[in-house]
Order: sequence, then C-alpha cells, then structure tokens
Amino acid sequence: MKVHLICFSPGGTTKRTVRNIAEGMGDVEVIEHDMLIQENRKKKYNFKSDDLVILGMMTSTKLFGVPEEIFNSIQGHNTPIVGIVLYGNGYYGKTLIYMKREVESRGFKMVGAGAFIGQHTFADKIATGRPDAKDKDIQLRFGKNIYEKIFINKDFSLKSKLKTGWPKNDTFSSVKCALISALPGYGAKMPYTWNELSINDNCISCKKCEKHCPVGAIHISTRSFDRKKCLCCYGCANVCPKKAIKLVNPTLINIMKKVETTRTERREPEVFL
Repeated sequence: MKVHLICFSPGGTTKRTVRNIAEGMGDVEVIEHDMLIQENRKKKYNFKSDDLVILGMMTSTKLFGVPEEIFNSIQGHNTPIVGIVLYGNGYYGKTLIYMKREVESRGFKMVGAGAFIGQHTFADKIATGRPDAKDKDIQLRFGKNIYEKIFINKDFSLKSKLKTGWPKNDTFSSVKCALISALPGYGAKMPYTWNELSINDNCISCKKCEKHCPVGAIHISTRSFDRKKCLCCYGCANVCPKKAIKLVNPTLINIMKKVETTRTERREPEVFL
C-alpha cells in the first residue's frame, strides 16, 4: 500500500503536518503531490483501493485557498483517505465534515481525520512556531495509529463522529465564524479588496515569492499584485528572504489586531479514528 500526501500549504505548516503523520507510520512508501503548484491542480489523480491518501488543507472556518480545484483533481476507487485541516489557533468550523462529503462523493472512504494548529499565515504572533514539538508528537502518534488501523487491522471504518470546531465564549469570534459560515459553498476567500500587499525596497528580485504563489498573482518585474487573483494566503511573504512583502490593507490589519487578542489560549489538536 502506497501513502499519497496531497496538500495545499502556502505557509508550510500543513505540509509539515502531513509529513509528520506519514513519518509516524514507519517504513511505508510515500509519494507527495504539492497542490500549491498550479500545474498539479490541473492534473487528474486516480487512486486505487490499495492506496492510502492523506489530504491536508488550510481552514479559516471554511476550507481556504482553492479547495474545489483540489477536490476536482482527485478520484478514488474505494480508496481510504485521512482528512487533515490546519488552522491558526482559532476555529475549524465544519471543514472536516465538508471534506468528508466531498471526498466520499469522489470515490474515497474517510478512515481518519484531524484538526491541527499551525502558526497563523499572516499573523505570526498567533500560534507562533506551531506545529511545535508537542504537536509533532501527537502527529507521529496519530500516524502510528493510522498504520495499525489500516495496514495491520484492515479496519476501514471511521468510528469517531466528526465534530464542528466552533467558538463558545467569544462573541467576536462567534460573529466572525457565523458570517463566514453564511457564505455559500464549502470554501472561503478573502474579499479581493482586502488583498492589498506591498513590496518594499528590501526586495532583491529573487522571485521566490513569484514562484511560490499558487495562483500566479505576483509580478516582481513590475512590483505588482493581481488583487482579483490573490488568495491572501500570504505564502509569498512567508518565503521572502528579506521580509519585503507586507500586508497594508487597513481593514484586514485592524481585524487581525482584534483576532490576536482572541487567540492567546493554546488550542490542542483533535483527531478522529
């Protein structure tokens, strides 16, 4: 049985998480499919019943980024799949439930799932350094449990009921999550008017940001961004060696200042088997 890692990880935390889970499975053959690369999302991946897929995505109450493109690029044939979402110490909403519905409509069988925490993609004061050593231990153990369940016990059921990650005693977050959840579909995007980034004079034109952008929204030769294409995933800023890319939209900056005050309590991963 081959283990296929499929992930969309602008900030790198989702990729680290699925790799840690695979590492916990021990001596298995692992194949990676990086959905940050546009060309990969245009391909069609067919998986067999003796494959195991670990699918990792970002979440901001709903699935963030280009989830529809990713779902439409994969097809299972009674293929076991483990669904993983990464969130910035806030709330993952119904994303695991959405993910289960979408993958099972495409021939997969969800056998496990997990909601893990990663450093916020454009607010590094939130969940700084996560996944950290404690998170990695949980991810390795989760991988070991998946291996025992699938490879040894041949158990392809999902006994745990998937939960909704939702705020309870935080009015600001409750309102924010409710507004996002009211949007149609299972995916969430920032309003394009918020996708306002600037490139300062520290830029050395290495084009790492341009190559890293999942939607081709950056043009270093003109120091410009296509705001309608931009996902505001902030992956460009995370790979910039000179920290030359900054978020400058005042609305989003003010929202993130408020969010920082509601994300101080450490949240722990949740896993479902």
